[in-house]
Amino acid sequence: MPTTSSPTSSRRSRRHSPTALGLWIALSALLIAVAFWSAGQEGGTEDALYDADLAVGGLFFYGLMALITFGIALVYGRPLRALGFRRFRLRWVWISFGIVVLTIIVARALEPVLHGGEEQGFAPESWQPEHAAVFAVNSVVLILVGPFAEELFFRGLGVRVWAVFGGLVAILATGVVFGLVHGVLGAIPPLVLFGVGLAWVRLRSASVWPPFIAHATYNGLGILLLVIAWATDTPVS
Repeated sequence: MPTTSSPTSSRRSRRHSPTALGLWIALSALLIAVAFWSAGQEGGTEDALYDADLAVGGLFFYGLMALITFGIALVYGRPLRALGFRRFRLRWVWISFGIVVLTIIVARALEPVLHGGEEQGFAPESWQPEHAAVFAVNSVVLILVGPFAEELFFRGLGVRVWAVFGGLVAILATGVVFGLVHGVLGAIPPLVLFGVGLAWVRLRSASVWPPFIAHATYNGLGILLLVIAWATDTPVS
């Protein structure tokens, strides 16, 4: 695809909005607090993908997240442009896929030590055909809806509001917050790596689409591996 990236895309942003930055930080702090509070509550989530409440709650939460993100971006006058709705060169998609692969390798390598995947405890142990419809809807939410809303907030708006302090600050700030907002201590290192990598792609490509494609691919691979584990009767890790 044609690109709208420019040599200045990683430099300091010329237009700064303290309001947008303050709101982004406040919402990020709230999301982190809620994530860790939820993680500390009793009750397992192993069959969450078979629970219709996950889909309903996810659609509401991510829809609200996207609306708030768009609302904050209005301060820039051209919200779609500010959020990174721009064309991009295809090479940024391949680079993003490389970040996905690197993140998976790091996550797998750290799993025996940090048990990040085990802490998330998200996947049912076996396939239950009677819940196929709910599983399909939850998969769509996790693969498409969630990544879209999160990329708008973290890489779209987040990188934009932090760019005034320089590209490195924007990459690190949004990457660290992205890792923390999942509320899983053992998963923070690979998630921060993933967030940092996607923020760099967003900054260099000037587009939010390559990070979204990579994020959707990452979550989709998780669902695919789960299905393969069921089909081969392999224990879900």
